[in-house]
Amino acid sequence: MDQLLTHTGGMGQDKMFSKAWYNEYFKRAYESPTHARFCEEVYGGDLCQHGMMDVEEMEFLASLLKPGEKVLEIGCSNGRITEYLAQNSGCSILGIDYSDVAIAQARQRAQSKADRPTFQCVDLIADEIPGEGYDTIVAVDCIYFMGDYDATIKKIHAKLKPGGRMIVAAIQVKEDGEAEDILKPGHTRLAQVLKTLSLPYQQHDFTPNVRNHWVKNYDYSRSLYADFAAEGNVFLADARIAENGWFKDHAERGTLARFLYVIEYNSAVKGES
Repeated sequence: MDQLLTHTGGMGQDKMFSKAWYNEYFKRAYESPTHARFCEEVYGGDLCQHGMMDVEEMEFLASLLKPGEKVLEIGCSNGRITEYLAQNSGCSILGIDYSDVAIAQARQRAQSKADRPTFQCVDLIADEIPGEGYDTIVAVDCIYFMGDYDATIKKIHAKLKPGGRMIVAAIQVKEDGEAEDILKPGHTRLAQVLKTLSLPYQQHDFTPNVRNHWVKNYDYSRSLYADFAAEGNVFLADARIAENGWFKDHAERGTLARFLYVIEYNSAVKGES
């Protein structure tokens, strides 16, 4: 992600992915008809997404969750994907995110719904993870922002009940000079951390989805630029464009992979007390 931040900073998005940036993003995206159209075209459905999980991946994720499970979703944005997962699995979900604007949107929308998910504003770097004894903890496209993978996985794992699972979706990019096999199953940075921690896992390959995603993201952000501008949301168009050129380049070069890891509980994770 360091290379991505360097790229976006060079395009005037040096504060991209900060709390203030996400607050501005969701404040605008939540009310933007053009952003809704963008999501329909790029993700296959409008859930006010900012990330890489398309509808096909969401359906697969929902199929892994079980009715009645106690679930924590880390990086829930404004909760529309959280609602989708809860409605399609019957589980009970707490969604957390560090954007207070996104969490306020999620809470306001959830007030009128029965058996609704709950939401809490949490900074996963500065704050403790709320609750404990989760059956499943879901982290989609957020582990990169939480610091060292080893420490992050330990922190999440500690909140599982015995027999629980982590479900983590993450990309892997191969930069110049990195090992040729870093994109292969079992060889990504996250897979290596899981191996070091003696955490067994299943790995599901979504690489074709993510490569297709970034090509569509690139094309539609540009084709809809005038529509974003007409509604006063150049910020949204520029935000998408700042990141997707870098990802599209990797997608077309075949130096980008994406996996979903289903990680099993282990009572003796290395480094945990």
